Amino acid sequence: MRTKFQINILPTQLNLKKIEEWLIEEEKNYNEGFYCNWTIIAKAFKNGALITFDFDEMPIGFLVWSRGEIHAEIDVLEIKPDFRNKGIGEFFFKQFSDYLKKNKFLVIKLFCAPKESKKFWKKMGFIKFPHRGFSEAKLTYFKPLINIQRKSKNRQPGHLIEIWNVEPHLKNNYSPKWTWNIKLNNDVLILPIIHPCNSNWNMRWSKNGETIKEDKVKYFDIEENRVDYSPFIYIEKLIE
Repeated sequence: MRTKFQINILPTQLNLKKIEEWLIEEEKNYNEGFYCNWTIIAKAFKNGALITFDFDEMPIGFLVWSRGEIHAEIDVLEIKPDFRNKGIGEFFFKQFSDYLKKNKFLVIKLFCAPKESKKFWKKMGFIKFPHRGFSEAKLTYFKPLINIQRKSKNRQPGHLIEIWNVEPHLKNNYSPKWTWNIKLNNDVLILPIIHPCNSNWNMRWSKNGETIKEDKVKYFDIEENRVDYSPFIYIEKLIE
């Protein structure tokens, strides 16, 4: 039997009208909500970047999103006021995550707005974005959609990836900001690395203390193997 709750990747003009009605009412009654972003929402609908979460074929939630090369970015997400605090937002997000995985996205990025939403996104497993030297807001977060290699606190024998959050000419004044002990199988990482990064930061690949390659992140890109997918690195293979 079909569930009454459904993610809708192709909302209709009627769905859009219903969303507008509740946003207007929410702003009128509570002086909050996303009606102030209506131009963005309507444009997203026109461009196929609006997804709704429907109950009995009527929208009770929606999100606006955009596509990167390996990541999806959530620009707006809202649940209709009378459906909040019932687990609907969590269910909607899970359905959207499953949709992204099926479409080969590897990671989600978002900005917590309003800032009170930070609690919800942290509950969903989102991690705070590090400062990359760009104009990203402080409440920017991300979440990988696949199993990844976790950062290491201690060096271990074998292959090591280290990243400094400065350019190579400054790295001698600092310790590596992030370290991953990795295992390779024919040049392929058993678990890949996904992490926010500045393409000009210094990265080092070593084995048992001997440097194999060290340069700016963007110079690790070669024809056979790309690493820099700004604003993230995605390392699934290492080739000398």
